Amino acid sequence: MKNISFEIFPNKDIKESIKIVKNLEKKKPIFISITCNKNNNFEFVKNIKNKTNIKIIPHIICDNIYNIILKIINFIKIKIFNFIIITGDNIKNNSLYIIKKIRLLFGHIIKIFSGSYLEEHKLTNNMNKEILFLYKKKKIGINLFLTQFFFNFNIINYYLNKIKKTYVNKNFVPGIFPKKNIKEILLFINKCKIELPIWIIKNYNIINIKNYLLKNLNLFKHFHFYTFNKIEFINFYLK
Repeated sequence: MKNISFEIFPNKDIKESIKIVKNLEKKKPIFISITCNKNNNFEFVKNIKNKTNIKIIPHIICDNIYNIILKIINFIKIKIFNFIIITGDNIKNNSLYIIKKIRLLFGHIIKIFSGSYLEEHKLTNNMNKEILFLYKKKKIGINLFLTQFFFNFNIINYYLNKIKKTYVNKNFVPGIFPKKNIKEILLFINKCKIELPIWIIKNYNIINIKNYLLKNLNLFKHFHFYTFNKIEFINFYLK
């Protein structure tokens, strides 16, 4: 079994969330990341951490630097030292500036994970600019890069060849999108500007999408599942 990790999002029903985490534990993930919602995710993260021995990594959105510092300090108090620092959907500034400040203030007491966009990001208009951001982030001490989900492996292969000289690929983890319904997939790829090859759309109901994704992920030692809090999707791919 390859190294795997999972992403879940905060749920008002904490008992249901703990049930999901307990199911994910059986897959022996390296970590479980927890996204932000409209509210602070601190209490949710704290509750989950108390119910599992799996490493928990909260997302922190790059809004106000003062708020970010307070969040990190509060997480450190409950013995969380790993963070996914992301730009956020409604933030106009790239996370690079914020990450520099965080690294300067906290040194290497903490580990910082960052996002990587293979196809499109609102703050970059081409792949070379995105790779430049990755390289700059690596120089200030990003410990791991998590990609947005994707379906076109030609893109990721090209991308990996482009970043080899930066050595970013040594800490590069692809994201996988375990949805089974083509309508749901199309909804999300349109929202996230992800390319879904036409041949997959036309043949989605007859090809083995599970084999397609997992076979092409063989070159990676680690991949990351966006669970959408749906254990049945994970079980489908990892049973």
